[in-house]
Amino acid sequence: MLAAAAFQYLRPLPVTAATSIVPVAQAFGTAPALPWPSHGAAALVIDGLGQVGSSGGAAPLPMASTAKMMTALIVLEDHPLALNDPGPVITVSRADVSTYISQQNQGKSVLPVVAGEHLTEYQLLQGLLLPSASNFADMLAIWDLGGVPAFVNRMNARAASLGMSATHYADVSGFSPLSVSIPSDLIALAQTAMRLPVFAQIVAQPQASLPVNGLIHNLDALLGKGGVVGVKTGHTDQAGGCFVVAADLVIDGQSVRVYGAVMGQPGALNGAFAATTALLHALGPALHLRKVVQRNDVIARYQTGWAESGTVVASQSVAWVLIDGTTISRRVVLTSLPATMPAGSRAGTLVIAAQNHQAEVPLVTAVAINGPDLGWRLTRGF
Repeated sequence: MLAAAAFQYLRPLPVTAATSIVPVAQAFGTAPALPWPSHGAAALVIDGLGQVGSSGGAAPLPMASTAKMMTALIVLEDHPLALNDPGPVITVSRADVSTYISQQNQGKSVLPVVAGEHLTEYQLLQGLLLPSASNFADMLAIWDLGGVPAFVNRMNARAASLGMSATHYADVSGFSPLSVSIPSDLIALAQTAMRLPVFAQIVAQPQASLPVNGLIHNLDALLGKGGVVGVKTGHTDQAGGCFVVAADLVIDGQSVRVYGAVMGQPGALNGAFAATTALLHALGPALHLRKVVQRNDVIARYQTGWAESGTVVASQSVAWVLIDGTTISRRVVLTSLPATMPAGSRAGTLVIAAQNHQAEVPLVTAVAINGPDLGWRLTRGF
């Protein structure tokens, strides 16, 4: 009898499997009906979340001077500047003056230059990005790689490296209708360029001063309104109005960076600004800081073979800014629970995801598992 009791007592105790009780997917709110423009193409992206939506066909469209974002990006990658660093000095040549006159006669956006004028790299970038001087694009390309054709090749190679598969550059300024892109490609370019502090600083300037031109103004009429911090305008007869925007929206006390691009808008830049404003105004109210999981949320339940029950809970909270209608996916990975373990012991992982957002939340036991009493140990199986 004593041997039987000892056998019963010393038998290995069973492990316990917890069971998830959370849905594998959950939608937050109802997706908004955004006022996508009826002409051209457009797209919106939220940093960290991904693309909100888009409109227009998949065919590339002329991009106009939004091409100059790539010109500036390559120059800054080849010749990096620290904030408040003017960079090298470039002397304007007679050839540069001839280019200015020729491009002015073609109706391009240009800034006057005179032979012997000294412009720093920073000043050339200001002229390129604020009033959108096409002759400054040529000057930068020649200074950087010795010629415009070589620079155009570099632009296309960089576009490929950024995954801008629908983009092709035929010139350094975007004046050519053969320089084409789509809104999502332009947004990818803007996101990359805006990570460079000097680029972001310049496109946020409403005006600047150059030696010959004096005061120059940013063509971005939305700058400083509704959180807009950049980035680049574009307009030609073939391209219509184009605008790539970056805006910092405050959503439930948290700042969120939104990128957008509109192309092919009637009404030139005013049409592009109107389309962008409508989209941003509609997007803001559809964004909310959502607590997708809160600390101590019950994720799973368990009951042991000796009728001891408890819960497995999230050990931390996660909150994301999401657009209404976003679906959160949840995957619960639970470990087997031993016969005894203290409260707060690791019991698994909750993997949550929404578009580009993803987080792994450790799961823990809410209460201790004390194990079976003597009576259960001696009588189990009978």
